[in-house]
Amino acid sequence: MFVPCKESILKMTPIEFEKQSLRILTEQLQNIENCIFQHNKIIKVDDGKYQIDGYIEFELMGINYKTLVECKHYKSSISREKVAVLYDKIRACGANKGILVSSSNFQSGAVQYATKHGIALIQLTNTDSIYVTRSRITQMSSKFTERGEKANSYIGVMQIGDEYNVKCLYLNDTELGIRNFLIEDIRRIK
Repeated sequence: MFVPCKESILKMTPIEFEKQSLRILTEQLQNIENCIFQHNKIIKVDDGKYQIDGYIEFELMGINYKTLVECKHYKSSISREKVAVLYDKIRACGANKGILVSSSNFQSGAVQYATKHGIALIQLTNTDSIYVTRSRITQMSSKFTERGEKANSYIGVMQIGDEYNVKCLYLNDTELGIRNFLIEDIRRIK
């Protein structure tokens, strides 16, 4: 997948990118009550401490649900190894889900690994970019236009799936695909 990244996103510091990513996730999860977001959380477990760029926790139907968020403010594409490190943190910390947010695209090995392990990959850019998303099955393209001076004017492409196929979902302030990704396991239990 290739999604062009605006220079304004690349000019952010890594900390600014992390905070912007968490603001966007906060907006995506606006309808979940008692949702806690933390930036730069340190989680202590039996085998040591883990630094997490973002942490999301909420309770739904009596289940305490934890998600780890890693942010990669890179110009080069994200490799499989970066996703594997997040998966290791998810297992070690006892989290339910993982989200990797990037300013760059993802290598095919990263997409395959994330798909196999239920990790959402999100590439962010400004709203005036053109997207072409490819998967084995379909090709989609769409043009988004600038929406004025809105502070959180963004677009993201989220890739999620299982071992058989990958879905690409466009995210913005009205398309809230992250919420569905986070609570899908709870729906299966119900």
